Amino acid sequence: MSNFMFICLVVSISAPAIIIGCTIASMRKGSSALKSKPKRLHSITTTNNPQETLKAIVRFAQQSNYHLSFIDEIKYQTVLEDSPSLTSWGFFYPIFISQRDDKTTLIEVGIKSKLVQIGPIVSIHHQRCINGIKAALFLQK
Repeated sequence: MSNFMFICLVVSISAPAIIIGCTIASMRKGSSALKSKPKRLHSITTTNNPQETLKAIVRFAQQSNYHLSFIDEIKYQTVLEDSPSLTSWGFFYPIFISQRDDKTTLIEVGIKSKLVQIGPIVSIHHQRCINGIKAALFLQK
């Protein structure tokens, strides 16, 4: 088998899989990421109240490459999302905000792939979102 035939075979198998994957990933709703807390969850604590915290996160999403996919102002929950790229199908970032007994606010930032994702790409995207939220909270003070 020549190199050209091999490349044609790989492309003919890969292209439909990529198209189907992108279609499925684009149809998922952000609110589905809030049904249960994801396994990968990072906690941040702040002295801001939950409403100020939610506003800071919304401002962060509006000024960055994240989209606000879902927001519940009563439960202080939101879902940010990013777009598919060459390395991922895109991710949802469910965010749970709660007031603690010591008057601090707990922010739990999760990550869920829009389709299937394994490896270090998940950690890289998750940390990028967390760092952006931390910066937004810092600027709010």
